[in-house]
Amino acid sequence: MYWYKKKNTQNKAVIAVAVTALFLSCTANPKDGTGIRETYFDIPGYFKTEIARLTQEKPVVDKTVVKDSLSETKEIQIPDWENELSSFTSIDLNKPAYAGILKKDSTANKIKITSSDPKIDIAAVEIEYSENGEPAAFRIQRNIQNSLYETHETLHYAKNKGYSLEKNQSVLILGDKYYHIEGVFKNQTVPEKSRGR
Repeated sequence: MYWYKKKNTQNKAVIAVAVTALFLSCTANPKDGTGIRETYFDIPGYFKTEIARLTQEKPVVDKTVVKDSLSETKEIQIPDWENELSSFTSIDLNKPAYAGILKKDSTANKIKITSSDPKIDIAAVEIEYSENGEPAAFRIQRNIQNSLYETHETLHYAKNKGYSLEKNQSVLILGDKYYHIEGVFKNQTVPEKSRGR
């Protein structure tokens, strides 16, 4: 009987270790929120690719800048696309701070991601896809609040069409400010064969 009791005790110890390991593997990590983090479209990566493409192609843009009641429009070639689209590259839906807060809804050609927490800066992101499944347009809404100012931003980007940034800002001492930047791509690309003639 001694060998039976010893073997039975060892089996109980093995079972206890196995159950503990199973329990720990199924328990969500409190830092992650759910244990499995959903990943979203890589917006910074997309715009870095666009910046490289636009830097190489050097498109002509009708750019309008509005500050409060003052407005100016110029036809230009943007010298620094990285700076021009920096507001878009700063939107990263995969930041650890957004884990478990964002909700995704999808239709045939559009994905909408919204926030369930008004304390984070992302309010909504819409990504529209073309027929071939590539991203064609973005609409991003951001809200930033702190003790000094409150900012509401709306960003638009439509590939090969244009982009815009609209910002309403309320600053504690300076009052309300309004900014609007819009760029419209002009269809003036010169075919490679006709260049230099």
